[in-house]
Formats: sequence, C-alpha cells, structure tokens
Amino acid sequence: MSSRRWSRPQARLRSPNMSESRVVYWDIRPQAIIHPYDQQAKSVQLDVVGSPEGEVSLYSSDTNIAAVSNGVLTYGSLPGAAVIVAEAIRDGSVVSRRYLQVDVYREQGASVVRDITETGYVEKLGGGVWHFKYFTDWFDRWGCNIRVQGELALTLDLDRHYWMYFDVWGAIESFGAHNHDCLDIYFDNRWKRNFNPPPVVYPAWNLPCVIPRRTERIDLWEFIGRSVTVRFVWDTKDALYQMFDGWYVGNIRLVPKWWY
Repeated sequence: MSSRRWSRPQARLRSPNMSESRVVYWDIRPQAIIHPYDQQAKSVQLDVVGSPEGEVSLYSSDTNIAAVSNGVLTYGSLPGAAVIVAEAIRDGSVVSRRYLQVDVYREQGASVVRDITETGYVEKLGGGVWHFKYFTDWFDRWGCNIRVQGELALTLDLDRHYWMYFDVWGAIESFGAHNHDCLDIYFDNRWKRNFNPPPVVYPAWNLPCVIPRRTERIDLWEFIGRSVTVRFVWDTKDALYQMFDGWYVGNIRLVPKWWY
C-alpha cells in the first residue's frame, strides 16, 4: 500500500504500477470533513491512498459548499453539505469511485435575542405582531383624549454580521402625519430611522392616514461581537385625533449575512 499527495496542478493523476489482473485498494483522505460554520473559508490538501485503477478525477456535488481544484479542497464559506466524488478513469471509462463527505453545520448557540420588553401603550398580539396603540377609554367630539407613548425593546447579542428585517404598517391621524403619531427606531439611545410618511393632505380630520404594510431592513454590522438594544419608540406627540388603529410591527427576524 502506498500514499501519494498531489503536488502539481492537474485534474487527473495516473497511478503507477497499475495491475489489470488484481483488485486494488485505493481511497482518498480525509474521508469526511465535519466542521461548524464560522464564515471562514478553509483549504485542505487531499491524499490518494493505495493504487487507483486509472487517472483520478474529482468533482463536487455542490461547489457553493465545497470545491476542489488541483487536489485542494476548499470549504467553510457557506453552511451546508456536499460530496466530493473521486473517479478512477481508465480508457475513458469510470472503473471505480470514492467519496468524501463535507458537512459545514450551524452550531446551536445561545439565542441572539436575549430579551423583549413592551412598555407603555404597546401590546403583543398573536402571530409575532406588536400593536402601538392609542388610549381608547374615552374621546371628546373631535376624537381627542390624551398623549400616549410606548416602546418595544429587543436586546440582541450579536456574534456575527446580521441584518434585521421587520414589517411595519398602520393607520394614524392624517393631520400632521409626518411628525405626529410617530414611530421611530433607536439603537440604544441613538436615533436610526422614522417610519412616518411624508407630508400628505387628507380631506377630513376623522379620516386616517393609512400606511400600507412594508418590509424594512437594517444592517447591524456595527454591532458584531456586541450587544445592542433595538428600540421601537411610539409617541403621539399630542392628544389630538386619537381614534385610529396606530402602528403595527411584525415578522421581526435576524438574518445572518450569508443567507443572501
């Protein structure tokens, strides 16, 4: 039994001392690679063990997960599984095959979301939706009552690069919709974004400004390896025209950068 390492660029290698009359042993090493996903590409030289029955050709079942070139296997930049197929080829035909399993798996680590807290005029509904609501116990004849505020806070422990996605929609007062009945997002105490529409003109005080449901995306790259509290802050700013639905935030999800 002999062991040989590829040392020069070539797609196929011919084994010396091939025998037509006996069954020969051969394999590739390593036979399996199992590694946790850490977003880092890795390379390993493959070895041929024994005496193949011809030239050895290599290909991958999924080059996005694992690729092989000139006897060097590269993997680890994406999670998933792939098979490296080694074929012994003689006279243009495949006479035998060997397989190398590559499995880059995601570890089940601690939850990214450490804590979720609602305060003030914010309530959690079903289906992963939060409602930023008005005071509704009483109204005057103009639909007015009291100013309200509330907050949804998510404390995140970010071990890698994430994007945060969420849906936002609602129905608020039409007079001053751009700067009243406001929903803003903060990172800790730093303002990041406002979700109110631009100034609009509506025909009557008792008609809402309807905000259609849309998906927002925020890059959390600056918090890699850190904790941050993402705060959705609700403030009507005054007590006028409070008889509408308010804001809704739902389908909050954290997506690692490699998913897109």
